[in-house]
Amino acid sequence: MTALHDKSTLVSLEGSTWRGVKSDREATDGTADLFETTNDWVMTSKRLVDPEVLREPKRILGKARNYVRGQSAGASDGKTIPGGLPPWDSKGWYILPNVLNEQVTRNLGQFESDFNDAVDRLRTVLPTAIDAARAANPQLFSESGSVDAIIEHYTFAIDRTLVPDAGDVRVDASKEFVDHLKGQIEAKSTKKLNDVTSHVVRTVVDVATHLANALEGYDPEKKGASPFRDSTVDKVRDLIGVIPALNVTGDASLDKAGTDLLAAIGNKSAKELRDDSDDRKEVAAKAREVAANISNLFD
Repeated sequence: MTALHDKSTLVSLEGSTWRGVKSDREATDGTADLFETTNDWVMTSKRLVDPEVLREPKRILGKARNYVRGQSAGASDGKTIPGGLPPWDSKGWYILPNVLNEQVTRNLGQFESDFNDAVDRLRTVLPTAIDAARAANPQLFSESGSVDAIIEHYTFAIDRTLVPDAGDVRVDASKEFVDHLKGQIEAKSTKKLNDVTSHVVRTVVDVATHLANALEGYDPEKKGASPFRDSTVDKVRDLIGVIPALNVTGDASLDKAGTDLLAAIGNKSAKELRDDSDDRKEVAAKAREVAANISNLFD
């Protein structure tokens, strides 16, 4: 059993929405005539309803996907996963350390609940939106199907599974084939274990460097040109909290990077750093040192 199998599971998020757009042959021919070309070179689409009506479910689904990637805050706790969950493959599966399981499950569950509520609201307003589109575009309008058919386009699915482990292989086949299969699984797990470490290292370097750049670039006299946002400090604190969870190998140098980041920023708020130039210089220097140290160790 690998450390990855023992300390993590896999999670995926799949979802879909309705675009509310349809290509129109007659409009395409008209556009081609207007620009003196053929429909081999142009294609005209039309909106079936006001896109604003469809915006909310799409926004929530996008935020849920970005949460897993570390690009938006959780719907439940408002915290990010700096750097996101390490990817397992290119098919949408992510490595979820056991320590983060409750946090991620709670936030994804809240995103799903918010998505379903938004779809319910959409169901209520769709008939009016379709009537409005028909009235505003009598020549271009075409039926978009029943409300139920449209709503069926909206899906939000969270899936979980175990990290494959060579010890779980149970097939009725030759010993050579079984050994080969186990070897492939072990090799992938080992590679992904190394990938998780690299993922954490890159995230620490990126966050620490961004903090240093933001502090060094901040000019109290030109706040708009070089802002130092609260979110910059929030991201550092979020990262400090998740480093132990993402450090599935128990690498002491990664734990030390988290400790050093905490020591660098201490209990200083973003406002305090904006107000004190000496603190900005000190924290920036320490953040750069953290980034340099961890980079040198894993280069």
